[in-house]
Amino acid sequence: MRILVADDSPLSAKVLVSIVTKAGHECTVVADGESAWSVASGRDPPRIMFLDWVMPGIDGLELCRRVRALKLDNYIYIVIVSSRAKQRDIALGYQSGADDFITKPFRAEELLSKLGVAERVIEAQTPQVSFERALIAACESGGGDLLVRSGSVIGRIMIYHGKVAWAHISNEPGSLRAMLASEPSITKEEINAVLEECYEAGRNFADVLVDWGLLDAEVLRAHMRQWIGAKCGSISKLESPTIIFSPEEREYSGGFLLDICEVLPESCRHSPPPISRIPLVRGVSPAVMSRASQREIDANLDRVIELDGVVAVTLFDGNTGQTLGARGVATDLDFAWHNLRMVASAESQDRVEDIIVTTQHHLHVLRLYSRNPLRLLFVTTERAGVQLGMLRLNLGDCTPQPTGPTLRSEGPQLGP
Repeated sequence: MRILVADDSPLSAKVLVSIVTKAGHECTVVADGESAWSVASGRDPPRIMFLDWVMPGIDGLELCRRVRALKLDNYIYIVIVSSRAKQRDIALGYQSGADDFITKPFRAEELLSKLGVAERVIEAQTPQVSFERALIAACESGGGDLLVRSGSVIGRIMIYHGKVAWAHISNEPGSLRAMLASEPSITKEEINAVLEECYEAGRNFADVLVDWGLLDAEVLRAHMRQWIGAKCGSISKLESPTIIFSPEEREYSGGFLLDICEVLPESCRHSPPPISRIPLVRGVSPAVMSRASQREIDANLDRVIELDGVVAVTLFDGNTGQTLGARGVATDLDFAWHNLRMVASAESQDRVEDIIVTTQHHLHVLRLYSRNPLRLLFVTTERAGVQLGMLRLNLGDCTPQPTGPTLRSEGPQLGP
């Protein structure tokens, strides 16, 4: 597959190209945005692009926006490469049309993982997760932003503590003034005063409106429910959307939070299944993790691969099936996904601590890594000489202790 690398740092470009070519891909390298645009807009554009954010001429985000405006027959998968790691920078990358984001300095393993996602999206043409299921998954995972992109239009739904706090779509008005335009009891001047108070005191507009006696709490909540529901309805109708959830832990500053059933459009309100019943999907962009979370995962995977007899370990996102990290020999993904799906579609009330599968030469253990967000650890060991009880004990020392409901599975526990 032909891949474009655009980076004005010779060292960074050399490392990236080395990894990509060793993976069997043809690589075109440029050092500025104008050259990258010339390649991307040419007769035979690459299918995957790694774009440095800051480079001479056109920067990576502007280049990304230009490529999306081309509306090509063959989709180009774009990864922004940058030393920036703040959540708002990552969100800007997605809003500009990027499919993924990688932070410098990057590891070969991380880059290959993201390259694998790009290949599966392009070659397998995996269908995207529906808006309804993505919103359910986002609410189940706690808090963050659900970003839905269709061409140049971006929809954003803000989630706190599993509930919806606000929604916005870039091609429609999104201000407090617009939301309350039909409310006769409040003036534009009062709204301006509320916004100024929010800016200076860092307060939520809903709390200010109610505290100042400008609107009754129930009236304001009704306005918000109608407004957010309409925005979610517009977002749900976007054609061929790319849907990405960006988790973010942040303090809740007050205001109203709405249940998912209050904001889903009518076409989606048919008792949506809980997230544990949603089938795993390959090819969905991985969730964005904080550096601290990634460091913890890396450290735990390093400890697991050092255990006696372990030859491979992979951490999966339990909602999408996406690989979040791996060590050792390459995991048989089809084999692993088969077992993950059994967990994701579970209906039985039987409590299962681990799923254990034995093959002729290997022992495989699928273990719950965390429940919120749902992550699953898949460990492969040599079968000869490995004591299952000791292995499970050591795995417990190398991984977090999940809290909440026990992992459930309808399938029988397999093993010796």
